[in-house]
Amino acid sequence: MDQELLRERLNDVIASGLVAKAISKHTNITTDVLSRFKNGHVCLCPNDADKLKAYLDQVVIPM
Repeated sequence: MDQELLRERLNDVIASGLVAKAISKHTNITTDVLSRFKNGHVCLCPNDADKLKAYLDQVVIPM
């Protein structure tokens, strides 16, 4: 998956109310790495990107 699209999805989910600490807990990606990724400072390694995508694919934010 494109890292930019993944970053946008992450930002959308966080803006909807899901906190990075919860995402970190479920993906085993540190909050520091998630924060730097969210803000465009780093790209995720392929393994972490796959874990984050799999998690975000399961997240349902109520409207």
